[in-house]
Amino acid sequence: MSQKTSKFKKNHPKAKNTFLKLLNKYSIVLVAASFILLIAVTIFLYISNSTSKTYTGINTELGYNTLTGQSSSSTSNTISKQQSTRNTGSRTEASKDSITATSSLSSSTLTTSAQQDTQSSTTNSSTITSTTPPTPEVPSAIVAFYADSQSDTDQEDVYHQNTVNHILSSGANPVFHAGDLMEDGTQDSLNRFNNVTATLRSSRNFYAALGNNDRKIGDSSTPSQLWLDNFVFPNNEKWYSVNYGNLHVVVLDSAFSSGSPSQLGWLASDLQSSASQSRITCVMFHHPTFSDTISSYLINNGVDFVITGHYHSYQHSIANGINYFVLSGQTSLGYMVAKIYSDKVHITVYNNGNGVVDSIDFNER
Repeated sequence: MSQKTSKFKKNHPKAKNTFLKLLNKYSIVLVAASFILLIAVTIFLYISNSTSKTYTGINTELGYNTLTGQSSSSTSNTISKQQSTRNTGSRTEASKDSITATSSLSSSTLTTSAQQDTQSSTTNSSTITSTTPPTPEVPSAIVAFYADSQSDTDQEDVYHQNTVNHILSSGANPVFHAGDLMEDGTQDSLNRFNNVTATLRSSRNFYAALGNNDRKIGDSSTPSQLWLDNFVFPNNEKWYSVNYGNLHVVVLDSAFSSGSPSQLGWLASDLQSSASQSRITCVMFHHPTFSDTISSYLINNGVDFVITGHYHSYQHSIANGINYFVLSGQTSLGYMVAKIYSDKVHITVYNNGNGVVDSIDFNER
């Protein structure tokens, strides 16, 4: 035996004692380590057992499910699907909640929208109702005026007949004539007038003023008795007034009584009457210049319009708020229609061919 081997055997008891000393010294550490190892193994086994329960019967090495006979990939898919289902279920529940909330919101929005639509509809309906134009007022009277129809020829009778026919077609009633029905006061001219106006006078209320040609033959200062006997008008037949609807018409004699105090006194009283003051008032006479004589009566008593003739051509003017009309006559004979409302007048002027010459609207003064 070599020297080295002998030396080992010689020193062996000492090594053994050293080992025992170390073992004794670190026994507590070894016990603690063993205890920790035991706990670790226990935890490992517990985790393994839990994993085994979660993935039942799956042989991870072979990749095969011994319970279902499915491959691990199939099983994994199944688990994935289950997880997906659970996740989907969660999402479904969340979606349901979202849908419910959205549905509730949509319902609320729709309800609010519907309410707004209803309110808007109501507002629009109210707006339409409030802005709808009122039913047009029906005139209380439709009145026709013409003048200077004086005729002593057949052709002039034709012109006169045309005008009368147009007036009849207009539906106007009553009809007023502003003078010069006759030509120089002759019976022939009166007969012509009566023949042409027979239907008009029998179907309409007819009124006339005296004109300078409605005179006694050979006496320019005296009205024709033929004229006076041919008609029946109120008062003294030379000056009078009548009411139709909301219209008060005053007829005066400018041909034979222009300076008569009796006529002027009567005029003042009539224009101040409730019949005149409560209505639209028209004053009719033959000569336009007579307006200057009675202007203060017209202005101070609220007269609205004045009708005259004599010049045989149509004219219209306004002074002091009063509308003044001069009507055309032979051989350009025309007529005027006035529609009378509660506080205004609409006037249309026509020629002999029934063409419109003028159209005027004005309010009551």
